Amino acid sequence: MKALVIVDLQNDFLPGGSLAVPEGDQIIESINETMVNYDLIIATKDWHPLDHISFASNHQNKKVG
Repeated sequence: MKALVIVDLQNDFLPGGSLAVPEGDQIIESINETMVNYDLIIATKDWHPLDHISFASNHQNKKVG
């Protein structure tokens, strides 16, 4: 069995997203073409609950950097 793992391919990381990767959308066509060669496709998604430590809003009276 052949498996393909697609990591964090989501709108937030594409151009126009809140954490955009420049030209990040250029990989989408290649992924779509490659997927047909695999038996199992696994896609991960980056996600955090609202109270997660990574959000600046959860650190009152602190400055970033």
